[in-house]
Amino acid sequence: MSVTELPLPRRPEPTGSTRTAATAASAGDTGGHRWQPYRAGILNVWRYYDETFTFHQGRLLLRGQNGSGKSKALELLLPFLFDASLRPNRLSTFGGSERTMHWNLLGEGASGKTRVGYVWMEFRRVGDDGTEHWFGCGARLQASVHTSGAHADYFTTGSRIGHADGVQLVNEAGQPLTRAALADALGDRGHMHSSATDYRAAVRRELFGGMTEQRYESLLSALLQLRQPKLSERLDPSLLSTLLSRALPPLGEGEIAELAEGFERLDRQREHLKRLDDEVTAAETVASRQRAYARRVLRAGSAALISATTEMDNLTRVARQSADDLEQALAQRESARTQREELELRAHSLDETVEGLRERDAYKQGAELDRLRRRTEGAAAAAGRQRASAQAAQVGAEEDQRHAEEAAGRARTLDGHAREAAEEARRPARAAGMESIHHEVRVILDEELGVALPDRAGPGKDSGVTRAAGENGARRARRLLRGAVTARRQQVTLVNEAIDEHDRAVRARGAAEDLLDDARTRLAEAIARRDEASGAWEDVLAVQAERLLTWAEGCMELRIADPGELAARAAAEAEVTALIEAAARPLEREIGTAEATARAVRQDLRDERSRLEAEVRRLSGETDLPPLSPPTRTTVRTTTAGAPLWRLVAFREDVPPPVQAAVEAALEASGLLDAWVSPYDGIKLPGHDTRAEAALAVTAQGPSLLDVLRPEEDIPVPANTVTRILAGVAYGTTLPGGHPAAVSADGAWRLALATGTWSKPEPAHIGALARQRARQRRIGELTDLITETNASLAGLDDQLRGLDARRAQLDADRAARPDHRELDARRRGWDLAEAKAAARDDAVRDAAGHLARCESAAAGALRTLSRRAAEHGLATDRERLRALSADIDRFRDAADSWVDALLATTAAADGAHQLAAQADRSRRAAEKQANEAAAAEAEAAGLTARLAAVEATVGEDYRQIVARVAEARAELRRCREEAGRAADLLLRLEGRIGGLRATSAQDAAIREQAVATRDGAAHRFRHLCLVGLAEDAGITPELDAEGGTKATLEAARATAATWPAVPHASRNLGDAATRLSEAVHEARQRLGARADLEMEPDDDIQLFTATLDGVRVGATGLLTTLTQERDRGRDDITTAERRLFDQILTGDIRRHLAARIRQAGELVDRMNGHLERVRTASNVAVQLVWDVRPDLPDGTRTARQLLLKDPGRVNETDREALHAFFRARIEEAKGSDTAASWEEQLGEVLDYTAWHRFTVRLDRANGSGWQPLTKKLHGALSGGEKAIALHLPLFAAVAAHYEAVPRAPRPILLDEVFVGVDTVNRGQVFGLLAALDLDLMVTSDHEWCTYGELPGIAVHQLLTDGGDDAVTSARFVWNGTELEAG
Repeated sequence: MSVTELPLPRRPEPTGSTRTAATAASAGDTGGHRWQPYRAGILNVWRYYDETFTFHQGRLLLRGQNGSGKSKALELLLPFLFDASLRPNRLSTFGGSERTMHWNLLGEGASGKTRVGYVWMEFRRVGDDGTEHWFGCGARLQASVHTSGAHADYFTTGSRIGHADGVQLVNEAGQPLTRAALADALGDRGHMHSSATDYRAAVRRELFGGMTEQRYESLLSALLQLRQPKLSERLDPSLLSTLLSRALPPLGEGEIAELAEGFERLDRQREHLKRLDDEVTAAETVASRQRAYARRVLRAGSAALISATTEMDNLTRVARQSADDLEQALAQRESARTQREELELRAHSLDETVEGLRERDAYKQGAELDRLRRRTEGAAAAAGRQRASAQAAQVGAEEDQRHAEEAAGRARTLDGHAREAAEEARRPARAAGMESIHHEVRVILDEELGVALPDRAGPGKDSGVTRAAGENGARRARRLLRGAVTARRQQVTLVNEAIDEHDRAVRARGAAEDLLDDARTRLAEAIARRDEASGAWEDVLAVQAERLLTWAEGCMELRIADPGELAARAAAEAEVTALIEAAARPLEREIGTAEATARAVRQDLRDERSRLEAEVRRLSGETDLPPLSPPTRTTVRTTTAGAPLWRLVAFREDVPPPVQAAVEAALEASGLLDAWVSPYDGIKLPGHDTRAEAALAVTAQGPSLLDVLRPEEDIPVPANTVTRILAGVAYGTTLPGGHPAAVSADGAWRLALATGTWSKPEPAHIGALARQRARQRRIGELTDLITETNASLAGLDDQLRGLDARRAQLDADRAARPDHRELDARRRGWDLAEAKAAARDDAVRDAAGHLARCESAAAGALRTLSRRAAEHGLATDRERLRALSADIDRFRDAADSWVDALLATTAAADGAHQLAAQADRSRRAAEKQANEAAAAEAEAAGLTARLAAVEATVGEDYRQIVARVAEARAELRRCREEAGRAADLLLRLEGRIGGLRATSAQDAAIREQAVATRDGAAHRFRHLCLVGLAEDAGITPELDAEGGTKATLEAARATAATWPAVPHASRNLGDAATRLSEAVHEARQRLGARADLEMEPDDDIQLFTATLDGVRVGATGLLTTLTQERDRGRDDITTAERRLFDQILTGDIRRHLAARIRQAGELVDRMNGHLERVRTASNVAVQLVWDVRPDLPDGTRTARQLLLKDPGRVNETDREALHAFFRARIEEAKGSDTAASWEEQLGEVLDYTAWHRFTVRLDRANGSGWQPLTKKLHGALSGGEKAIALHLPLFAAVAAHYEAVPRAPRPILLDEVFVGVDTVNRGQVFGLLAALDLDLMVTSDHEWCTYGELPGIAVHQLLTDGGDDAVTSARFVWNGTELEAG
């Protein structure tokens, strides 16, 4: 049947609530007691201007040609009306973002600046009593050319939509309702939802009651997946498994919430434990720093004590030695003095003996012989000395000759070496291209360093000129070499620099190329991010406009005249604020004016009430109520004797009240009532006042006021004075005549020529009773006035509170205005992305320019390299240049060696010449000294002979005397020498004794100081140990109770032996104190709430103390206390954690998990029971397998088995296995998402669906059995087989979602249904959908769904007219046997 051969036009939809059963049956509404889709409508959206689609048995087929709008209808209706998301990828059946809802309203030829449309769906169910229940949901859509997004107002209703007694979506003119009109139309029959979230929740509660938000989202995801056209062409096994897994029943939230609360408590304990850990860590740091500091301090203290003790011992020994040395020196002085005296006596005796012998005659006769003997002895001694000198000179001459010959040999050897060095320098000079330089150096050296070697026969010529010339030539040669080598090196360096520059330019060019590529890549990324940021801003702008409209509708006090303009200005917060403030300012002025007026009136009333209350208090404190004072009175009556007349008189008892009132009125009007009456005549009142003088009163002839008045008792004025005054006023029923002062009973009065009348209802001043009544009456009047004032004030307060409430509501309305943070953030993100894109574009241009510059630089560097290499005749290869540099260095070294060798040869030749000359001089000097020795020996021999001849003539007596004189003289010399030595010794001893006395006294004083120092060091060390440093350092020194120095010294030595390597200098102590102070400062930040940490000075150190819970402890005590508290906390956490895991393993959660796993298995079995009914023409069948995921640890499968195991048969090993499994799962969940709540984490841990996976298996009836559906196998299937293989599991997944919500509608959406599936299999699939009780909403360009397996479906054939863009439809109904026009 073609679209132009429709048998019947579409029948109108029946109206009213009295639809007959026959009509209902004809519509195909045979669904039981669950909700079923009944009707859907699109009003003024896209090219649907007013189209209603009616389902049959909850099923609908939209049929039409491509482009007719069947997929568009699916987009606009479902799952949009379940999802309430305007995101294009959620709307489009293809998942794209090209066609937005804004485009649906204003795109493709739409006219006008604003368009409003509606989409809606109607659901029906029959109650247990047969009553029909309706539920409608829809969205009012609005878009403007001023914005890029559409605004949606969502509504739900329990009434029919589009029926006479239901909710109408158009006005009488057929135009879509405004938002306010829609709210009025809904009235109490529906709800306008403030947000998409609220609407979505309302739909979920009403239609899918009992389904959680998570499962609801999973259902929508499955529907969106199924809605994709040509779904069978794409296979994603993991997505398929995920969709199927989400369809399984979840674990109850109540048990998870209870368990999560326990874990949250555990987390709080862990947080406390973490704080304790931090505190312990801080305490450990302080304790460690304090331990190091304490050890250094104690080590320094022990070192000071040990050093002081050692110093004291050393000084004691020194002082004792000084005393011993002094005693020894005194003894030596006494002995030396005695020896000197004895030697002096001996010398004197010997001197006298020599003089006596010399006076004898025999000695005098031999005096000449004595002189000759002395001369002979001297000559012999001189000859011996000269002979020895001559012999030594001969030996020296021979040695000098040997040295000269050796030097000449060395010079000849060095000359040979120099010649070899010259040849060795030639080879590298040739390689380095510097052979000419080698030749020039040789010429210079040959000219200046010509060497003349000495001859062996005798001394050479003078070599001074040759050596000087050689040094000058060496300097010239070295300058030439340095200049040449430097120049050659510079040439090589220039070429190397050119090569380096060229390499750098090439590298820079490569880097520039990479930089350009990278910049272009970053530019593309920035453009993508900019476009993404722009789209995000537009999305948020649409949401912001929606929020502003929702807010404007919800304002209680503030009224926005044009919400559309507000939404249109949503992009600019300043404009929105200005618009809102413009609407708020009149309200503020109105409220402010009303408040000011009310406050002014309230203040006036408060002042009036205060005055009245003061008056009441005054009257309450007074006994009389005086008349009002006239303005003429200035007298202060309280200081004046007397009283006013009204206080002095009283009415007589027989006077009737009217007369009393009239008389008092007359007296008050005349001024006599309040006239002052003095007790004595002639009293002058200060100031101005009215007085009644008794002396001036003239007694009336006839009746007077005494007839009606009498004097009061106990008055301050004599009674006769009052009587005289009363008698002086005439009285009568009417005003009597003949008397100057008169009063009548009718209120008339006369005083001289003045007369008048007055009346009052009752007396108020004359008489105590009258005054009391008047006072009470006045108080009552004032009280009534106060009550009225209070009522007025209460009314004003109510008015002000109302105004305050209005102001507060106005402020609340303004405060509730949706903020622009998200929009501003998106705008900033867009601007930032735009700026980054611009920056990246600039970077691309800069990179391109940089690349061009680098290419130019590379070319220039290559030209420079070629030019320099050509100029200097060098290669452009680095290796050859390095070899050339090595040759230059070798030439330089060889030439230096050559010059050095020549210099050495020259120096050696010069030295050889000098040594030869020295040998010649030594030879001549030796010959001279030998001649002189021979002459001296001859002279000595002559003198000896002469002496012998003379001695032969001398007698024996003389020889004896001479011998005795010689002996005496020798002994005298010895005595004098020894006496001199003794005298010197005495002098030295005297000086030493003086020094020893001073030293001994000083050493004794120093020793006493050392003892005091040692005692102070011992006391200090003991103090340091006792103040807690020993405990903090980790030692327990043994100190006696008496504080003995010996025990303290032993403790110090033990400390030094314990820490021999601990540095303890002042600098080390300062460093440790600084580190300790830093640790304490950092610890205060963590321990400040628990302990007070102090660093107190103690002499030259710092003592650390902590006050923890009111107790002062050291660092060790602080650490011990905190560590014990932390360990107790860990034990508590371990116990609590074990208890929670036991709750999982033995409580309701375990039972529920096991039940859910069993239910899931049963559900899978039921799914497979349905799926086994469908086989393709090629006999392909589909089956679902639900098993433990193979990528999980082996413990997962074991834990699953243990969960399903009978609890009574679970042993301790099983419990430990489950405990380990759940602990690992919890730790994994915590590690993967630390921001999630415990309820979310436990939901993930206990999500048994995550332990399993679904695998779709196929049986192709080819003998291979059931095979997993892989991408490879999927690709080998035919188009129909692919559709069967993918659709059937998804149908089962969607049906499983509905298992837990029996009253929910069961929609399933298919676009271009079953393309490529043959007719037989289509019937089988439709039969499966009917067996799964799914509500269909499908589209097709060729399908009519006329299959016997399908009990019924409504078919809407979409119609378009070439001259009109509107889309309409013709309805048909398949009733299971035939296709009817509907």
